[in-house]
Amino acid sequence: MGSRWLDFPVYWEAGRKAIQGLTVYDVQGHFQYKYSPFIALLFGKAFSSVSFQTASWVYQKATLFAWVGIFIGLSRGSALKFLLLLLYFGNALKLDLALGQMNAWVLILLLALFTEIDEPKLSPAHCSFSMRFRKDILFGLLFSFAVQLKLFALVLIPLLLLRREYRKIAFGLLSLPLLSIGGYALSHGFQASLAENSRWLSSLSSSTDVLLLSPQNVGLLGTASKIFGLLAGKAVWGIIGIGFLFALYRGRSRSNEWFRNRLLFAIAFFNPLVWSYWILFTMPLFVEKISRLQLPRPKFYRIAFVFTALFVFAAFVSQHATWAWQGGLFAALAILGVFDPAPLTPADHEVFSRSP
Repeated sequence: MGSRWLDFPVYWEAGRKAIQGLTVYDVQGHFQYKYSPFIALLFGKAFSSVSFQTASWVYQKATLFAWVGIFIGLSRGSALKFLLLLLYFGNALKLDLALGQMNAWVLILLLALFTEIDEPKLSPAHCSFSMRFRKDILFGLLFSFAVQLKLFALVLIPLLLLRREYRKIAFGLLSLPLLSIGGYALSHGFQASLAENSRWLSSLSSSTDVLLLSPQNVGLLGTASKIFGLLAGKAVWGIIGIGFLFALYRGRSRSNEWFRNRLLFAIAFFNPLVWSYWILFTMPLFVEKISRLQLPRPKFYRIAFVFTALFVFAAFVSQHATWAWQGGLFAALAILGVFDPAPLTPADHEVFSRSP
């Protein structure tokens, strides 16, 4: 699969060990397994009957089709949007596929969960309590599954709180031990499952501070920590994070899609560890902003906009460039986050949904 096929082998090895009842958290260093033991068990069972080469080929091709579906879905039938997504995010997509990452599957789950939150509430006359209850249980199970794949799936929580979807939150949190502990216990027993889940929780913080200062960590916390030091970097991260949450609260009357785009953007900006190809999570916000783009009339501002767009493009396609890791990608993410192409109307959801 190539010399960069580094992440899928971690999942593969974890799956083989999980089937045998061995711990999957005894590998030290960067390439350690950090997801739930239940996910490792599922990986093992899914690929137990095929060779590593076959599993690698199937996984990479399936992930490619998943990304193509995401690109098409976000483009909403617009060839121009599709081409711009490929232009700006093609290199990140290439690296994600080359590594054998699972970001496509997490993003699909998150997009589906955000869509479910966006579903109009039906009156009791049209939707029985038992039907709403079953839908919330299914939401909770999928949410739990997404969190076990990547902890950053917790970005759903702010919107669920603002929309007072307390039952969805409760089912999601209750489903975490149900799947992670209960699912693993079905194969290896309750005591073994408790021990392995305890190792999972311990592994989550075992190497985080070391990786924060990695040259390739391009998010806010990583960048601020490399500039100001770890303690001051965490302070900057916390202050800006609180400001971001306050901005979400102020915009609480906005559409769920508006929230979705910014919360997915937060994965690539606020997550403690952000690798360059995680800019793929900013695609929904990118599409929203190009949909509402209005070029400024004064010539100076047009020139400034062109140079800014070229800088963001250069940073996004420079996945392996030192300058991108050392602040270029972070600056591009910040520009995408704060750039306001045109004021949103009260009907912002319909505006950028219909944009060509």
